[in-house]
Amino acid sequence: MAMDSLPLNLQEDILLRLDPKSLVMMRCTNKSMEHITKGPSFKSLYWSRTGSSLLHTGVYGSKFSCFHPVGDVWPFCSEGPSECFILGYCSGIILIFVHECFCVANPLTKKFRFLDYHFLETKKSIGFAVDQINETTQRFNIVCLTEVAASNPGETMYGFHIYAGNSWKISKTKITCPSSDLRRDMKPVYLQGCLYWLRSDGSIITFNPETEKALLVPTKFDQQVGAKLLLGAGDNYLTLILATEEMVYLYALENIFTDPKWILTRRIKNEPVHQRMLSCWCVVGFDGRHVLVRTKDKIEHVIYGYDLRANTWEVVGVVPEWSDAGLDIYQFKPSWSSVIGLQDHNNGSMLSFFTKFRYQRRVSVEGIMDLIHGRFRI
Repeated sequence: MAMDSLPLNLQEDILLRLDPKSLVMMRCTNKSMEHITKGPSFKSLYWSRTGSSLLHTGVYGSKFSCFHPVGDVWPFCSEGPSECFILGYCSGIILIFVHECFCVANPLTKKFRFLDYHFLETKKSIGFAVDQINETTQRFNIVCLTEVAASNPGETMYGFHIYAGNSWKISKTKITCPSSDLRRDMKPVYLQGCLYWLRSDGSIITFNPETEKALLVPTKFDQQVGAKLLLGAGDNYLTLILATEEMVYLYALENIFTDPKWILTRRIKNEPVHQRMLSCWCVVGFDGRHVLVRTKDKIEHVIYGYDLRANTWEVVGVVPEWSDAGLDIYQFKPSWSSVIGLQDHNNGSMLSFFTKFRYQRRVSVEGIMDLIHGRFRI
């Protein structure tokens, strides 16, 4: 029986099971296969079923960016004319900061947008959110969490600056909490319409960019001395990863808006770290399926991934020797959706402050997009 004589849903199910090389070969067999496999919704679904690629650059900004496609331990690298920060990633879209300017970019469609103004107190204050409106369209929000002077000692008041649509605005929402710093080593997490910032006392600030509602979630957990922490999202729950040299523990936050409690869901032996002579190590990522641990010894930096379905550790990336000691690492999955507000060419504001580095800025962003785009040619 010919493949194209099967029902469409069965054809798609078979094609989704192929590795990238086989998929490209199948596409060449006839126009029907080409039409199915080149559709944006099929490509997004195909890559969503594979593991995540890795994207990283220096935590303090760097001219170099590195990308590990799924299955490639050694990275592809690019160098731009200017130092860039990758401040956030969500649903295939990246948030870049270069020459005092934010840029939102989709590497797969090669569309981007420089934002004319910015609020950047610290990197940890920036929340990045992308929502899927329909099968082919996304929209984004950027939220900058700011500290406002509180009236009482021992309290901290937070405000929110939001970029949505085409402009920044200052939200009328303010929230006052017992004083505690945001964790400087922790990126905010976006899950089911809300952004979450973890604080040093274990509590969480949550903010919904659409409704502009903010809450303090007073969670507690055992903060063991020397343990590594990471806040992530998986299986529709906010997830806390607490790792010691012996074990990695995964906790899910249940009843988040009524009676929040961290519930232990998984114990994993920390094989990349346990009984090894390492200079340093840390937990660097979680995408719902894979936990990432980065290690450094006298010879090399290695990123290990634990597959929660296969219950196995494996090397997913080797970091070049010349890389910065500190890295921002993102687990990347592509999106072919059209993002509202992104364009083929966008140079940002016409004000002199922004035009001074316009060329360097654009070339730096295009270099990162090309680095990623060239690895997803199915």
